[in-house]
Amino acid sequence: MKFDGVLFFPVTPFTPEGGVDVELLKEHIGSRLPFGPGGVFPACGTGEFHALSIDEVRTVVTAAAEVVAGKVPVVAGAGGPLGHALACARIAEEAGADALLVLPPYLVTGPTDGLVAYIEAVADASSLPVIVYHRGNAKFTAASMVRLAANPKVVGFKDGLGDVGLAQEIVSAVRATGREDFAFFNGLLTAELTQGAYRGLGIPLYSSAAFAMAPEIAKAYYDAY
Repeated sequence: MKFDGVLFFPVTPFTPEGGVDVELLKEHIGSRLPFGPGGVFPACGTGEFHALSIDEVRTVVTAAAEVVAGKVPVVAGAGGPLGHALACARIAEEAGADALLVLPPYLVTGPTDGLVAYIEAVADASSLPVIVYHRGNAKFTAASMVRLAANPKVVGFKDGLGDVGLAQEIVSAVRATGREDFAFFNGLLTAELTQGAYRGLGIPLYSSAAFAMAPEIAKAYYDAY
């Protein structure tokens, strides 16, 4: 799976009645496609995955897949309690997603072995490849990422922690396994501010909240950097 461009995380709009505003969501995504996102990530952090029901996840991912229509990869969020994460994985596949971003369980911490088992369980729930999301409550070590990289369905690592020393260890360790198809992303808030450092680590890709609001600015920055 190849990503080439700013990673776009759409906002999930709602109607005054409380349902997903599908038409506005499609307009939101469609209006950003001309700016060349490297991938579209519906129902993830910016899309308030933690606040969406299973049915709402299905609605959001289906709408995104319809609008994108194969132009770039669509990567859906999956996470939360294990049963919910497994259901999200299956629904995302049915809805037309190309991959999953596995968000850690909300406000829950656990040992590394448990995190690895969680990722592997989500990876087994569908045929979709998965990207690991590294967060403050879900810290992976270089050794644990090497274990996960042994699974061909685990295809990426998104760093939302900001420990560049640890990120460098993980990048080096995974690359030492020979995985040439493994992608690394800078997932920090306002990633543009830290991307210079991450690029130095060999992480050229990053997510951009700015792309959802001002795609012309986000694209100009990406092109310049």
